Amino acid sequence: MGLIRDLIHAGGTGGLNWHVQAYTSRKRWQPTVQLSDQFLAQVQPKSEHLVLIGGSAGWMMPPSWLARFQRIDAYDIDPLAAWLFDGQHGKRLKAQGIAVHHHRQDALATLPEILKEHPKACLWFDNVLGQHRFRVPDQARVEHELAQLKTTLQGRSWGSLHDVWSGPTDGRLLPAGLQVWSHHVTAKQGMEAAFSQKLLASVGAKDAWHDHLTSHVFSHSTPTTWMPWAFKPNYWHWLQAGWVSS
Repeated sequence: MGLIRDLIHAGGTGGLNWHVQAYTSRKRWQPTVQLSDQFLAQVQPKSEHLVLIGGSAGWMMPPSWLARFQRIDAYDIDPLAAWLFDGQHGKRLKAQGIAVHHHRQDALATLPEILKEHPKACLWFDNVLGQHRFRVPDQARVEHELAQLKTTLQGRSWGSLHDVWSGPTDGRLLPAGLQVWSHHVTAKQGMEAAFSQKLLASVGAKDAWHDHLTSHVFSHSTPTTWMPWAFKPNYWHWLQAGWVSS
């Protein structure tokens, strides 16, 4: 029964349900993949070795980003992730001489060990940190663990794309909803709330939105870029991306 649950749900953050949703949503998600690609094109990784955490099947992964490395160690709890990732990206990466090593492992729970195993690699958390709250029922613990990441990763080059909020929209794609928003969290006092409202209004947010408890993943000195994700036609997410150089 445990294996079946993992195949279908993968701890509530992946599995067959996620892959079916991702496959049928590829066209709608493509603008967000392109925005992610634009963000990552500006990143200058200092290593040719990438530890990819939570990449799943690579549905949201720009191929151009993966092609910048010589070795990729991909960690995911989803038993289907490795097989589907190779189906999506494996042939292209192999042709470019890029070695991909898959690990079915809870990387957030074993991060210190992973860092020791790959001391020179940079890390990318691919749309996974915002799911932590669905795996851990204690919200205070979730916030603490996510905020602690920047301390654990001190001295390493790393980045993340993750959910910050998600919720229903009124069905209209407002022009501003197509924009990428750059924001520095040390902006003058009072800007944070105004900025949040601006983001939500730009996609026609309505009713209550979920907070994914990721607001302290990056330090106050890290510039971040925000991008909208039309997860479902009337249910959107706001994603935050950032990169920290060693």
